[in-house]
Amino acid sequence: MYKTLLTLLLLTVSGFSVAATLNVGDNVNVLAARNAKFKPLDKSVTLGSGEQAIIVRFDAPTDPGSANESQGRVTSDAWLLTFTPPASGELTLSTQTPRTENDTRKVAKNPHFLLSSSTGSVIAMSSKPVAVSQESLMTDYSEYLPPSTLTSSGMTDPNAATQNAQPGSLPQTQSEFLKLSATQRKAFLRWALEL
Repeated sequence: MYKTLLTLLLLTVSGFSVAATLNVGDNVNVLAARNAKFKPLDKSVTLGSGEQAIIVRFDAPTDPGSANESQGRVTSDAWLLTFTPPASGELTLSTQTPRTENDTRKVAKNPHFLLSSSTGSVIAMSSKPVAVSQESLMTDYSEYLPPSTLTSSGMTDPNAATQNAQPGSLPQTQSEFLKLSATQRKAFLRWALEL
């Protein structure tokens, strides 16, 4: 019984995550995201908890008012956006909607991105251009994301929890479990459930 309860507790603690969803506007493409699940060209991104960093680009038809779809597209340089989303809910990332070809080119030179919640409140974020040495279809933009900061995401160092905890206590057990590889976790769970 004790093993089963411990296993269930470890499963819920290690698998528990609160997520917000970022919906992307028509003229925005997400190129890379830290701690987030998305596919290229998706219009929604599932964010992890804590501070987020995403690389985006303004992307619009050359002449948005034209019925001729073959006039090409205008894109901006890549931009790094960093923000801390709410624990859950829907967010929308948008930018200007140009009406003419000249407007499109102006916006592409210096796009302004706006992040808002489902209630309409604006979420503070910082934005800066990303200096990409050479852009191509194969560019891995995730290399240009800044490293994760554990303190801003509310996570703590598992070693610190282990040092402060008594041997055999729950925080120590959790930190030891989280240090295991995926195969070791499976083996432990099979053993704990006696399968």
